[in-house]
Amino acid sequence: MGEDHDVLVVVISGPIASGKSALGRSVAGRVDEIAGSSCAVIDLDLVYEMIDPRGRPKSDQHLWSEARRVAGGMAAVLLREGRSVVVEGGDFTTEEQLVEFERELPDKAAVRLVRLEVDFETALRRARADGSRGVSKDAAFLSAHYAEFHTDWGDRHALKLDTGSASLAETASSVLDWLALTR
Repeated sequence: MGEDHDVLVVVISGPIASGKSALGRSVAGRVDEIAGSSCAVIDLDLVYEMIDPRGRPKSDQHLWSEARRVAGGMAAVLLREGRSVVVEGGDFTTEEQLVEFERELPDKAAVRLVRLEVDFETALRRARADGSRGVSKDAAFLSAHYAEFHTDWGDRHALKLDTGSASLAETASSVLDWLALTR
């Protein structure tokens, strides 16, 4: 890791259309305010698609596991270059899934967890307004996802944010304030 910079690893998780990507990019764009280093964003969905480029539904748990390990390896390279890293993806819901990612990181890397929440109606509205979305625009699919989505990170401390009740700028500021306090 770069000696002049204090790098961060932030994992943002949440259900579909909770704002993970937008928040990840917003936080990464401002993380130098607290870390003094530039920041990269790793989108776990895109890593999955790199491993399985056929465009099939992202339902293969073996591929998700591989995607988490690859994302961890990418983060490790970026950390060694002195960059902070924000990783965003909904498939960081259990302690085991976090550990798969963290095993690839340098031993001293401290991971900060952010868990997003949003009500179903807001998520459905967001999904339907996003032209890049596929099946997540379907109310029945999204409803089933929201009924099943939960995080079980053991006793790890995480910042929990409701992205339906605050603007992106407010949510990003909350994350940055929290990161500054937990350094």
